[in-house]
Amino acid sequence: MDRWINVNTSTGMFSSEYAILLKLADGREVSFFADKNLIKETEGKAFLKVTVVNSQLGSDKQLVLLPTETLETSTRWVEVAAE
Repeated sequence: MDRWINVNTSTGMFSSEYAILLKLADGREVSFFADKNLIKETEGKAFLKVTVVNSQLGSDKQLVLLPTETLETSTRWVEVAAE
């Protein structure tokens, strides 16, 4: 199941990508690069398309698969706040 999560974006290394800053469920922030076609912008906010892997972690978080590994954790698997 896909989900759109709120992220902060800035210019990436290449014209086809954004640098992404994402706040995790535990409050830490991670960064990575993602293709621009995985981002949608609505009302001045940016959203990244991710795959929900497990929504049974409790009512406050979900395990999702990011499009690329984060620079801080070297993994694509992260827990984000539930919708």
